[in-house]
Parts: sequence; structure tokens; C-alpha cells
Amino acid sequence: MLMRIELAKDGAFVGDIRVDEYIEVGRRDKTDIGDTIPFTNRTEGYLRWVIAGTGGANKLPRKVCGIQAVGGGMVRVTNIHASNKDLWSLEGTEARTRILPGETIERGLPIKLLLPEEFTVSVELLESSEFIPDDQVSNPQFEDQLKSILGSASGTSFSSGSSFSSQSSVGSSHTVFSQEIEGSEGNKLFLQAMKTVISALQQPIDSPTFFKGIAEAVIRVMDMDRVEIITRQGDRWLYDEKNQFLKSPNLVPELPSKKLLERVLASGTVSTYPDDDLDGTSESLMELQTAIASPLLNLGNEKPELLGVLYADRTYKMGSKRPAAITNDEINLVAILSAATANRLANVKKEKELSTYQQFFSKKVIGSLLSKGDTFLDGKDAEVSVLFCDIRGFSKATDTMEANQAMMWLSDTLSELSGVVLEADGVLVDYVGDELFAMWGAPEEEASHSYSAVRAALEMMKLRKLLNDRYKGKISFKIDFGIGLNTGMARVGNTGSRQKFKYGPMGRTVNLGSRIQGLTKQWKVSTLMAESTAARLPADTLKRRLCRARVVGLDGEVDLFQLMSEEEADENLVNRYQEGLMLYESGTQFRQAARLFGELVQKYPDDEPSLIMLERSVKSLVNPTADFSPVWEAPTK
Repeated sequence: MLMRIELAKDGAFVGDIRVDEYIEVGRRDKTDIGDTIPFTNRTEGYLRWVIAGTGGANKLPRKVCGIQAVGGGMVRVTNIHASNKDLWSLEGTEARTRILPGETIERGLPIKLLLPEEFTVSVELLESSEFIPDDQVSNPQFEDQLKSILGSASGTSFSSGSSFSSQSSVGSSHTVFSQEIEGSEGNKLFLQAMKTVISALQQPIDSPTFFKGIAEAVIRVMDMDRVEIITRQGDRWLYDEKNQFLKSPNLVPELPSKKLLERVLASGTVSTYPDDDLDGTSESLMELQTAIASPLLNLGNEKPELLGVLYADRTYKMGSKRPAAITNDEINLVAILSAATANRLANVKKEKELSTYQQFFSKKVIGSLLSKGDTFLDGKDAEVSVLFCDIRGFSKATDTMEANQAMMWLSDTLSELSGVVLEADGVLVDYVGDELFAMWGAPEEEASHSYSAVRAALEMMKLRKLLNDRYKGKISFKIDFGIGLNTGMARVGNTGSRQKFKYGPMGRTVNLGSRIQGLTKQWKVSTLMAESTAARLPADTLKRRLCRARVVGLDGEVDLFQLMSEEEADENLVNRYQEGLMLYESGTQFRQAARLFGELVQKYPDDEPSLIMLERSVKSLVNPTADFSPVWEAPTK
């Protein structure tokens, strides 16, 4: 019966393994061999899962518990420590059963165990097909990897532009890999390698133990002197000592044959030396004598991508028992290990991308981006809606709060605002001081991106009450936001650098959106938007047109609309304000406009737009000009 065992620390996921045998869990012991914790190790005939080191104040015992599936969906858990009483079986949301030293319990799966040092171990039942493929279980992606490595693929190309060869450099007998390895020696070779690799397969996705296991399999089974995993970045081969494994510590490593690596790059298939197809020899190849290089291909992208090569070599001397050339069975074995290594590298790359993208994109957007590879980073023109949100009162916070408290408050507020953006499937473009910058409409095209941005703005306005309640008595001012929205064409792509990723838009649409946010302070409203955004909203959206404006530093004019929250909306205010605005913009009815805005100011004394329009109407009435313009000139950014 196959189990999946998952480890968490303080509620955060650490790693998991899949086993179908008895396993002990505990901290590292001097006999345990492994690198990145957690790791598995076979000691004294049984499997150990090392989940913690020996340093610091760690109180986790070397032996905590033993776990073994007993059939019928049941698992047996034993407290294998002589005195540790801090081992519990969690049964339901509150009920717990203490497992005393030497005691064994049996429970149905799934089960959760509480260990010392806030470690938790969850055990669940898996179907065998989730772990060990057999004759009845196929893995199309793995098979595609093998076909590509051995030369079955044709008409495809690397992302760098190098084309795959339609013929294998090692002969047509290796182009099909769905059959078993021929001959008893081949089967024995495969089984030996798998015994070495199996524990590595259970390691966390970024554990270097996996690569070490692959290398040890090649060194032991194929009698190689050296194995290297050489990655490729752009047009360069990257050599990392961490990915170089030697049979003997006294062996002086040399750089692999570049000629052999370039053959893999050009053909996309496994290549060996010596090879009858080679014209002449090179000094480096003569030194290497016998070598093999197998491509590590990422087939998950739209175009196959060469992640690197699995490289191995050995020295052949006259009279040596070593084969003078790479055998067919060895080629097949390396192809299998290369496919496994490529999948691991692709998954590591994907995990890194996920950890990067999760800072900026929602899960829905990330899923779509990963299917596109890195092409979305290329600059393109797209219609987008941008949102700028400024946190009011940050300057007061820095004056009245300790620096650490002010930073915690800012971080908490930005986190809440960011959550709103991601929940609305927006892109978090940047933080500039106490201001957040977000975008909708790219990288995924979205017909309703204006509405999505407006929904996010309305949710942000709701956050004010939550945050003010949270910080009541802790800060001496009321938390408020200034939000600016604009819609239009922009150039979208990676606007950061090679050192720092930043995906977002550039252009006038962005600049105008930022200016509009700044105008919220002058009109003393929470949210302003351009007509390009307002015109795309449903008719029942709570909004009012404030004026036609010209902003500092940008040509042209823009109609400004206030986006109103449910608390701010007042149908009488909106209708009467619109009536007064039409009177003012006529250029001839300033007296009537002043009277109407005066009534609004008397009824709504906190409505700053009505006060601004009253002042403008009175000024135009008292100082009439022949060249009257209804356009409001913003005095500052």
C-alpha cells in the first residue's frame, strides 16, 4: 500500500515523500547521509526520513516515530523514542490522542501527527499509479522526452532556433523507447540504477540530492569517472561545481568537450564519443576517450527548450575491462536518467517562476502565463486599465509612530490592497513608497478590464473601515486612500531589468492615470477616473462627472469622473451637481450655476467638488472674460 507523507513546520509546507514500506521519522544522526533537509536515507535495513538537523535549540529526537501501512486503508504509528511524550495523533478538529513511548496505534488514513518543535506529519493513501508506472501506466511527457533525446522527434526546434535532427546519432535501434531494455544485462543495468535513484526521486523539488543520485547511478552502473549536469542559459553553457560528481576525489576534472556539447545542441539528441560519424578527432576528445552527452529537454513550452545536458566520461586504456565505447544499453539508461533530470529541472524552473509570479499575478493568470513560457515578457501594445492607490496619512504615521511600527502599518495596508488586486485577477505592477500601481487587460486579454479595475477600487474603499477598526487607538489619524483610474493603449512587458523583474505598462495611459490619482487630493474625493474608464462601465455604476480638466505635463484634456462608494452615493447630489455643471459650462449662466452650487454646499458641506464649482462659478461671474473656457487647469501634479 502506497502512502504520501507530507511534512509541515509551523503550518508551512516543507516537503513530502511517497513510500510503500516502513519508515522512521526523526532528526539527523551522524550516520545519516544527505544534503538538503528533509531527506531520506536507508540505515540498518530500513528507511529513515530526516526532517531536522542537530544544531540550535532543536528538541526533536533522533527517533520520533515509525510509520507503516498495514492494509485496508490503515496505518500503524509507533512512538519509537524511549522518553518523548510529545507525539500526538490528531483526530478531528480538536480531539487528540497522545502516543506514549513504545506505544503503537492503528488508524485509518488519512491521519495527521503532531511532533515536537511544531512539526506536523500528514499521511494519506495513494493509488500505485500515482507513484510507480508499470506496463499498464504510461507517462506521455516522459515518453516524449525519451523520443526527443533518442532522435525520434522531427520537424521541431529549440527555443534558440537550433533544429532537432530527425535521425539519431546513435543509430535507429534507439529511436523507440516503449519497449523493454533488451537482454538480461540491460535489465540488470536498469534495476541497479533505479535502486540508486529511487531515494533521490522522493526528495523535495529543489533538493540537490536528486542530481547526486542520478550521478551516482551513472558512475556506479556505467563505471564512469565523471558525471556533470551542465545547464544552458541563453547562448552559454554554465558549469557549476555543485553539479559535478567524480568517481575519485583525486581525479582532476577538465572541461567537457565543447564539440560534443555543440553536437547535442545542434541535433537535440544523445551524442557519444567515439562516433563513426565524427570527422577527425580533437585533442579534448582524445583526452576524454569515451564520453556521452544527453540533452535535458523541457517539452512543456510551446517550443522545446534545451535546459542543459547530462554529461559523463571515462578513460579507456589498452587492456582495461572497461568498454572502449558507450554501449547501447548505456545509451538507453542515460536517456532515461536524462528525461527524469530534465523533468526535475523544468519543475524547479516552474517553481521559481511561480514564486516570482505569485508576487504580481493571481493564480488564474499564472496558470495561463506558464503555458506561454516567457513570451509574455516581450513588449506588446495592449489596451489596459491602470489603477494607482495612494495611502493617505503615511507622512503623519512616520511623524507620530515609531519607525518599525510605521513600516508594519504600511506593509499591512499594502498587503490588504494587494490582496484586492489579485482577487480581481489584476497585475501588481509596483509599489512606490506608499503608493500601489496595478493593471488589468494584460498579459491576458480581458474585454471587461475597466470594470475589473473599478471593482477593485470599490473593494479598496471598503477596506478603509476594516483598517481603521484594526488600528483604532494605535494611530492618531483616519486611514484613507486616493485612487486614480485610466484606460487606454500602453506598451506592456518587462519594464524592469535583467536583475529585477517588473511586468507592467508604459506610456501616456499610465502617466495620465498617475496624474488623476494626484487630483483626488485637490478635489478631496477617494476615487477619480477618466472618461475612457467611466464610459465602459454599466449604467448603474455610482459615478458623477466633476469637470473637464487639463493636467500638468500632459497635452490634451480629460473628463474627470468620481467613482462613488455606496456610502457616498446620493442621487439628488449627483443630479443637481450635473445640472449646475451644465449651467457653468454653457459660459453664460454663471449666476444660476453659483446659486445651485451654493445650495449644494449648504446641504452637503463636506462635498468638496460642489465647493470648488461654487468658487469657479462666482469667479467667472465677477470677472467675466471673452475667452472663457470651462476646462479646469490642475495647479499641480
